Amino acid sequence: MSKSKLAELNSFKITNEELEPDDVRKLFKERGLPENFCPVPFTTIICEPDGQVGICRLKGSNFHAGMIQDNSLEEIWNNEFMQNWRQEFLSGNVVTCEREIRHRGCNLCSENNKMLPLIDLDKIQSKPPVKFTANFNGWCNLECVMCHVWKKPNGLYDEINFWEKAETEIFPFVVEMDLLSGEPFLQKDTWRLIDMVAPVNPDCLWTFTTNCAYKLNDKMKGYLDKIKIKNFIISIDSWDADNFAEIRLKGNLGQVLQTASDFADYNKSRVERGLSDMGFVVNYLTQQGTTEQMGNFLDYCKKMNFRPSPIYAYEPLENSVITYPLKRRKEVLDWYLENLSWDQLSMGMKAIVPTIDSLPEIERAAYLLRFKEKSDE
Repeated sequence: MSKSKLAELNSFKITNEELEPDDVRKLFKERGLPENFCPVPFTTIICEPDGQVGICRLKGSNFHAGMIQDNSLEEIWNNEFMQNWRQEFLSGNVVTCEREIRHRGCNLCSENNKMLPLIDLDKIQSKPPVKFTANFNGWCNLECVMCHVWKKPNGLYDEINFWEKAETEIFPFVVEMDLLSGEPFLQKDTWRLIDMVAPVNPDCLWTFTTNCAYKLNDKMKGYLDKIKIKNFIISIDSWDADNFAEIRLKGNLGQVLQTASDFADYNKSRVERGLSDMGFVVNYLTQQGTTEQMGNFLDYCKKMNFRPSPIYAYEPLENSVITYPLKRRKEVLDWYLENLSWDQLSMGMKAIVPTIDSLPEIERAAYLLRFKEKSDE
C-alpha cells in the first residue's frame, strides 16, 4: 500500500452525523453509482471461528469468500468471488443481495456508507479492509436454538499464527473493529485484541454485540475505558421470561436486563469522564415463537433510550416465520395490525415486510392495502 493511501486511512474520521436514505442515494448519484450499490464488499472482512472469511453480517456466517486456512486475507480480499460481488454493485446488476436490498434496504445503511470516501470504486481494492469483524471463537455461555456459532471451534487463530501478522498488517489500519460471536465479553481474545489494537490505533471505533447473560465487572469496564465505542448491541429477542428461556437456552432474562441496565449506568460515567457514548442498540430477532414480542421490544427500547433494531430470521428455516403455514403467517400479520400502532409498525417494518412478501400475490396485495389503511388512521 502506498504512503498516500496509508495516510488517508490513518487520518480518516467517521462523522457522527446520521445519513438518511435520501442522503445516501445522493452520495451514490454524485459518484455515478447505481441506487442499489452497497459499500460492504469494498470495506469489510469477517473472520469466523472455523476459518471462514465472510464479508457481510446480514448474509450470515456461512456465506463466505474463502477459508483462512487455505489463503491469506490479502488473497481472499481480491479473489474472484470478491471481484464478481463488487462488480454486481458497480454495474447495478445485483443478484447476490437482491432479497436483502428489497426487504431491508440495507445497502442504504448510514454507518456503512460513511466509509464511501475510503473505497476504490473498482472490483479490485488497493487498500486493506477498513472494517474488521473478529469472530475468533465460537464459545458462548448460551445455546440459542436459532444459532449454530456456539458449536464452532475455538483457538484456530492461535494455531495459524494470525495475531503476529495482523498486529502489523491489519490492526493499525482498521477504522472499525466489530465483535459479535460467540460471546465476546467472556472470551480472553477480546481483551488480547484491545491490548494489541488500542496502543497502535487509538482512534479505532469498536462495536460489540453481546447477550448480556453475565455480570458486568471492573475488568470489563477497565478494558472498555481504553477504547472508543461506536455501538453496543444487545441481543434479547424476547421479554417474556419463559419464552426467553426456550429460545436462549441457559439464559435468564432477569440477568440480561440487569446487566443491560448496568452497562447503561457505566455509559453515563464514561460520558461524564469525556469518553465516547456507547451508542446502545437492541437486536430483536423475529422468528417462530417471538412475533408477538414486537410491542415489548419497542416499549423496552423507548424506556431505556436504546435504538431498536428488528431483524427477520431467514435461517435456519425451521425457525423462520417464512416457513409457517400460510394461515399462520396471516395470523402473525393480523396480530401486528390489531395490536401495534402505526408508529410501532413503521419502526418494526424490516421484520414485517418479509412475511408480507412471502404471501401469494392476491393475499400480499390485500395486506399491503391493510397496512396502508393503518398508516392513514
